[in-house]
Amino acid sequence: MANARTTYHEVIAEIAALATNATDHSGRWTVEYLTRREIFYQFSGNRSLAGEDATGHRFDGSRDTLTVLPANLLVPAIADFDNNPIMAFYIGASTSVTTIAREAIDCCVRAPEVLLVDITIDDEDLLAGTKSLTRLAFVGLDANEGWQPLVPCADTLTINDMIHPFWCHGRQVARGGLLQIRI
Repeated sequence: MANARTTYHEVIAEIAALATNATDHSGRWTVEYLTRREIFYQFSGNRSLAGEDATGHRFDGSRDTLTVLPANLLVPAIADFDNNPIMAFYIGASTSVTTIAREAIDCCVRAPEVLLVDITIDDEDLLAGTKSLTRLAFVGLDANEGWQPLVPCADTLTINDMIHPFWCHGRQVARGGLLQIRI
């Protein structure tokens, strides 16, 4: 897998295609984004031959408000994540944005942003019996954080290539249950 920033752009393009009907693939996706301004976005969708069902929410923690958003606002809502000078892959065991943020803070990161992405795309040829799985958590860091790639968070964050048993990008999964890892 490429570095975190390159992978982020690939994944966002993949989700944008699913969310805007720009692809023939069927699949399910979820995106959660916790900003350093205490705003939490959650988008999810399901695209199949029968149609599409997608929704979004924005929770503003400082104002304690919840707003329902149309799915077509997904890419604009998470666009600010690209402004992080440093993007890292999260490689720990947590699966919620708040817990991932807490772990980053425990590693001396003052104000992390966390973007959690989960995409399952069914193979176009249903007889092939595979689907593609992307499950990634990105942590956005400010350039002034003083964080170094190896210390003290080497077991939690990485900015370079990543091979991981849980976190993955485009992993081919056989419907029979056998994993086939595409690197």
